[in-house]
Amino acid sequence: MMKTLKTSVLASGFSRLKAPRWHLGALWVSDVRAGKIFRIDLDGKVTIVADVPSRPFGLGFLPDGDLLVASMTQRLILKLGADKPTIHADLTDLASGYLRDLAVTRDGNAYVTCFDADAAGPDGFASARVLLATPDGNVRSVADNVAHPSGLAITGSHDLLVAETLGNRLLGFEIGSDGALLHRKVFANFVGMSPLGICVDAESAVWAAAARQSLFCPRATGRADHTPRSRTEPACGRVSVGRTRRPDACLPDRGCQS
Repeated sequence: MMKTLKTSVLASGFSRLKAPRWHLGALWVSDVRAGKIFRIDLDGKVTIVADVPSRPFGLGFLPDGDLLVASMTQRLILKLGADKPTIHADLTDLASGYLRDLAVTRDGNAYVTCFDADAAGPDGFASARVLLATPDGNVRSVADNVAHPSGLAITGSHDLLVAETLGNRLLGFEIGSDGALLHRKVFANFVGMSPLGICVDAESAVWAAAARQSLFCPRATGRADHTPRSRTEPACGRVSVGRTRRPDACLPDRGCQS
């Protein structure tokens, strides 16, 4: 049964928000068009964390708390510490097209999706990859031939999930000790929905927002086909779940649903 979620505006005045991450009691999010990264608390207070003119997208946090951001057009992973941004990893020789979402493991390995949006058919799938940047800056491709890889999430069991948007499914990988992605499998199929942004809550259930649809699938598991059970008005494409006294699903750039 489809139900329409009640949403409220947490903060407004942005251009195009992407890649929300819940960290230290607040929502961190990239504004691709404005070239800024924001921190938004649940009272709606907005703080500009950094200016990244080269179209910031995916966000992730290293074990020491430093923020990593995927620079779409430069095809770099930047580190935002106390000083000005520095290059954490250079992916220009590996990435086709723009960098997209980013996820960081507890040992500091950073995964980022990329694909050439202008390449059609098999060429587009061949260019689509998941890339790895290790803590010392070494880079390599760890998964390819993914039908439009978008959102990334890491589960409590240390598996990596990839939203395969044009495949209408989530792919799952075990993360090896060297950062390799092992034992590729279909974690979840979606019926009538193309997943874009994903996140994992404290109970290891997956929340998925749809691409170009007002659809939302809360708490998918890796056991069966899933149909979207909720609708958001207007549409959202990304999602992050807050670890608060109640599970808030923050849906850029539309608001926060409780």
